[in-house]
Amino acid sequence: MPTVVRTSGQLGPILKKLRKGRGWSQQALGEKVGLSQERISVIESHPEKVSLDSLLTVLMALEVEMQIVPKGTASPNLLKVSW
Repeated sequence: MPTVVRTSGQLGPILKKLRKGRGWSQQALGEKVGLSQERISVIESHPEKVSLDSLLTVLMALEVEMQIVPKGTASPNLLKVSW
């Protein structure tokens, strides 16, 4: 089900929900992507402070994708996280 993300503040809780939905701790997700538990915590609490590369790596591990859609299309949202 697609989830629209318009601000970085909306992204963190979605990432946390996806991680918990897989039954993973922050430590477990970090081990999967080669990041520390502390870095996963920062990604979830302050995704605006994370590099795009790190964010995309976490999204891949969670088996979700980011879609960028231009305004004025059938879906006017700029960023979607789908799972």
